[in-house]
Amino acid sequence: MQTRVHINLPVSDLAKSTAFYETLFGQAPSKRRDDYANWRLDAPALHLALVHAPQKAAADDSRHFGVELFNDGDLEYWRERVKNAGLELRLEEKVTCCYAVADKFWAADPDGNEWEFWVRHEDAETMHGEERGAGQCCAPAVGATHASPEPQKKAGGCCTPAAKKATADSSSCC
Repeated sequence: MQTRVHINLPVSDLAKSTAFYETLFGQAPSKRRDDYANWRLDAPALHLALVHAPQKAAADDSRHFGVELFNDGDLEYWRERVKNAGLELRLEEKVTCCYAVADKFWAADPDGNEWEFWVRHEDAETMHGEERGAGQCCAPAVGATHASPEPQKKAGGCCTPAAKKATADSSSCC
């Protein structure tokens, strides 16, 4: 059985968001209208629809979405392609979150929705690594920013909205 996940996102600026997703996924939308754009992707198997709705986009809290990859070569391919296309990335290596140890990168769209691309390397016995306080797994490290030149080693968050929304007492998670 072939399947494709559908995500519908309200966006505040359709042109900026369309440009971001063209860059992130490396292809133009499958359909484009004055107030709408969508991608029907095979890899990842995703039907992403953007709807121009500035009030709704502003009212929604930033969310995150993820693409799980299954080998380091695929993660490197996506990271290099997206980085070379000019998007700002936040890199994390060997971070413990959601009972797993993973390498990952994040890219945020113009409305602050973050996309996480990751490879899980092993299970973990804890929700978060020792580098984070209790309940801190899915919040970015305080002061974390995009475009980190070096990966954050055991200091990054998981399941995180944009770093700008981080607080020291954040406890939301996957």
